[in-house]
Amino acid sequence: QELADDVYKLEEKYHLNLEMTMENGNEKLEGNSNAPSPSAALQHIQSFIAQKGFSYEEGLIENFYLCLKTKPFVILAGTSGTGKTRLVRLFAEAAGATAANGRYRQVAVRPDWSDSSDLFGHVDLNGSFVPGAVTDFLDRAAGDLEHPYFLCLDEMNLARVEYYLSDYLSVVETREMRDGHIITDPIRVEGRAELPLPENLYVVGTVNMDETTFPFSRKVLDRANTIEFSFVDLMPPEERTETGVEMPLELSNGFFRADWLNLRQCLETEDGESIRKWCGVLYQCNDLLKKANAQVGYRVRDEVIFYLLYSRKYGLMEEQEAMDREILQKILPRIQGSNGAVRDMISELFQFCAGEYEGLRTDSGEINRKMFRLLQEEGEQVRFPRSAAKLASMMRRYEEDGFTSYWQ
Repeated sequence: QELADDVYKLEEKYHLNLEMTMENGNEKLEGNSNAPSPSAALQHIQSFIAQKGFSYEEGLIENFYLCLKTKPFVILAGTSGTGKTRLVRLFAEAAGATAANGRYRQVAVRPDWSDSSDLFGHVDLNGSFVPGAVTDFLDRAAGDLEHPYFLCLDEMNLARVEYYLSDYLSVVETREMRDGHIITDPIRVEGRAELPLPENLYVVGTVNMDETTFPFSRKVLDRANTIEFSFVDLMPPEERTETGVEMPLELSNGFFRADWLNLRQCLETEDGESIRKWCGVLYQCNDLLKKANAQVGYRVRDEVIFYLLYSRKYGLMEEQEAMDREILQKILPRIQGSNGAVRDMISELFQFCAGEYEGLRTDSGEINRKMFRLLQEEGEQVRFPRSAAKLASMMRRYEEDGFTSYWQ
């Protein structure tokens, strides 16, 4: 795989036209096609975004891709101006989907949206059907299943997500595999034929968590990976020494489409021992979450396993890092509260992610200082550093304000 990636980069650099096909498991790398290996394609996408003047923290592009592959619904959360919406647009453009060719749509969510009619359409007082913001976009995607279509819901929590997006949230859970394609129940819209939810639709929502927005319900969080944007590099980018210009790829929907929809499918084709080991980690974590009634279900378990399998299959992350990101993105966003049970759960989850040490369970206050000190002293020895650091921040907010949540 490493050799294949090197060949692909050489082909790009010197504008070669190699007649080469390489089989790697179920993946195919064709030098003269639009199907590069995932790692090579993601490197190309990252270079494409960089030449547009935007830089993101290491591993973010790979993480974003794995989230889309795991489930076609992703939430990007963070401070305003950190490049969330721009990431969606540039990532889609690098994959060959733009507003110009009709495969990228950005929709600004309005605060007065209270049901799905604004998105999918409704019947007016004259009995005529009025299309919604994405009605034609879904129809177009359904007629072009070879290509991915990206829908960006900008500022998606200016209105209550579980109100205006409820139809999508329900239908996306009906996905099943038939003859190599993912089929779902249609979205039923009054006044027109049933609206399809095609397998090549990828929905990404951007959110800012402040006094003008609504919090997320667990129904929403269970169905998405939540990527937090906290990395900001205010220094200008280094001058580029390369003379070549990265052109967009033309990636097919097969590059993004999920391979599995339930855990049984994984067990039939993948390493069952590794899957059971990862499930064991989630079981231990869930046992701690139960103490504050924040435990996860089968949906979260399955999607965490999918993420880990894709990461290993394509060689994108180390196993420990992939599990760390999924705890951070699928489990911790569920945690919020002001009672002692939440505090104790955060303490025990921190020990699960970082390691045992004296004094964590005491009521002496400033537990967060001990957490941050441990993270600094232990460094690379911390089991799940990203999740542990987030838990320490959540504990700090609890001790300062008497309330905490993932959204700070």
